[in-house]
Amino acid sequence: MRICELIDRRIGILGMGVEGHALLTALRRAGHERPVHLLTEKPFTPPATAGDVVCWSGEQAAAGLQEVDILLRSPGFSPAHPVRRLADGLGLVQTTPTNIYMAEIRHARLPLVGMTGSKGKSTTSTLLYETLREAGLPVFLLGNIGVAALDHLEAVLAQRAITVLEMSSYQCADLVVGPSIAVILNLFPEHMDWHGSVAAYYQAKMRLATTQLSGDRLRIDHRAVAWMPPQRIVQPEEEIHTATGIHFADGWFYRGAVRLFNDAQMRLPGRHNRENSCAVLAAAELLGVDSGPVQRVLERFEGLPYRLADMGYHRGIQWINDAISTAPEATVVALQAFMPRVATLIVGGKDRGFDYTPLVEILESGGVHSLILLPDTGFRVADLVRQRGGAHPSLIEVSTLAEAVQSALAVTPMGRICLFSPGAPSYNQFINFEERGRAFASLVDQAV
Repeated sequence: MRICELIDRRIGILGMGVEGHALLTALRRAGHERPVHLLTEKPFTPPATAGDVVCWSGEQAAAGLQEVDILLRSPGFSPAHPVRRLADGLGLVQTTPTNIYMAEIRHARLPLVGMTGSKGKSTTSTLLYETLREAGLPVFLLGNIGVAALDHLEAVLAQRAITVLEMSSYQCADLVVGPSIAVILNLFPEHMDWHGSVAAYYQAKMRLATTQLSGDRLRIDHRAVAWMPPQRIVQPEEEIHTATGIHFADGWFYRGAVRLFNDAQMRLPGRHNRENSCAVLAAAELLGVDSGPVQRVLERFEGLPYRLADMGYHRGIQWINDAISTAPEATVVALQAFMPRVATLIVGGKDRGFDYTPLVEILESGGVHSLILLPDTGFRVADLVRQRGGAHPSLIEVSTLAEAVQSALAVTPMGRICLFSPGAPSYNQFINFEERGRAFASLVDQAV
């Protein structure tokens, strides 16, 4: 559904965060003059530029649905949300900012790379964006990276630019038309509280590919192919992470049997960053860009904040800030990137029912001397370690991140790494992972 189809309709907007504001602005910019009904969980004061709006908050939001023909939903509202369920029951037409943006870009026949995955999608999207800029192409990095796509729609259309759109599972879940180039990175279970099951989460991610049009292209990690539904069979010419396509082996990036360049000067740590760089190479090639710009970007790009961020040495200890780690698989990847130099690992956060067995298994391989455990999941990890028995790191249970840093100072040997990779969401103690990352950095800097 395009914006022009909304101009004369009675519109409701569910959620007035970044995406909700962008929706309202885009509607007004396009000429929508009717009252817009804003449905929010808490009382909301609209900006003076909002025009004629009616605000419905809390329990009143349900009544607001009676006044609209179409509900525009911000991506964070799950299928189980009460207002969304009421809208379903009323048979209201619903769509999202992602679907509107996608419809506009596809109508304009502009290239759009949709990027998703359980972890690594922000870094990989940024690498692709920087690569296309390095190649001199007009490009915008939008979406789940924290930039509302609709806020930049006019500029993208005016410049005939490429869009690199980072997409969460929430944005993929009800996608109507997919991107011209879909990139699906490695997947592991996340957000089950939103989707309801692991299968539903994977199916949401797969919609990035299953909603593509004839002639669109797909680059998918080989570990994710198993979740591709039968109606969207991966074609031979599409990029799968195999030795026949772009891949990484023995310190080199390859296209088939042809060496492209080695990783000697690459700044990002870890095997996973090499694998995701292959996705960048493949997507760039589909946009007419060879490996040269990719290599130059990889040689200078040090990573995004709080993603395996090397904070350097303090009190003789090297500190790694991986506050973005919100699932145990992310912590496993972080350990693999820095082992065997990791002596201390700090884990724990909001409990969403993840299986921590893979993390405990890698800890049993040895190397990590001390495991510092934060509420709530840290205590579950401790119980699992004890149940399995055998050799394991010393377990130090703490209540706060400040206590964790002080404990790490006491137990981490000089010259070794203390890795902060929580493996769980931050919401039990912090607003988001950024606040968690800033808090860790500040505590380390102030430690005496």
